[in-house]
Amino acid sequence: MTSINSSPLAARAVICQLNTGAWRVAKKHKAETQAVNQKHGTRDLAKVSVEICDHPALLEIYRLNAEARSEHYRLTLPSNDNGLRLLPVARQAEHAKAMAEYADRIQQQLVEFLAAYPAERAAAPARLNGLYVEGQWPATVAEVQAKFRFEHRYLPVPEVGQWSEWLRDAAAEAHEALREKLAKAITLVAERLSKPGRTHESLTGNLAELLALVPDLNLSADPQIAALADGAKALLEHDTDTLRDDPIARADTAAKAAELVSLFNLS
Repeated sequence: MTSINSSPLAARAVICQLNTGAWRVAKKHKAETQAVNQKHGTRDLAKVSVEICDHPALLEIYRLNAEARSEHYRLTLPSNDNGLRLLPVARQAEHAKAMAEYADRIQQQLVEFLAAYPAERAAAPARLNGLYVEGQWPATVAEVQAKFRFEHRYLPVPEVGQWSEWLRDAAAEAHEALREKLAKAITLVAERLSKPGRTHESLTGNLAELLALVPDLNLSADPQIAALADGAKALLEHDTDTLRDDPIARADTAAKAAELVSLFNLS
């Protein structure tokens, strides 16, 4: 892994952890799985999964958990430990506000689902018919409630002693992740605009969003990443409509992106 100066890390970032959880309703049906495998003369190749509950509030909790995690990943970079990510201090207030809003929205949906749970459980035998398995349904509201969580916390980045090696590895991991994000976004612009086809707003929109974060996400203050991000700003000169309708602007932007890919060895 690239050797990176980790000295700015403790001052510029905090460790951030997001833990989410929910009652999972995609359950393997053992009897049906066995029957299908017997029918086809196979062993454990087929697996029959049943969605035992489809309450709208529960499905919305799944969606909000995924959306919150996406926002968490947008504002952070990985460290060398799974689950622990590095959040720029300059983005901590933004992150905290976003996570608090998600927590409130999830709690609203959870209250609605828990109120409906006894009826959902009571109706399950008739609704699922032969696919109903009693043991797949928690017996009480308290038991199903315990399966949900949405928690985040912030910890200072350790600096000295036994943490020095962790600090170096975490800084290198964050650096490589940011460079990879930039490389992917710029390479995509080069590839998409060099070929005919529809140009979506997300092509340069995602790049613009990333470039706005780079000054904070560049935790090691790497001048090469700063230079790459500065060069990529030229790719945002034209809006989506212009890139779609003006072949000269499209070709020019594609050429600039390809030059960055070559200059910074992004491929």
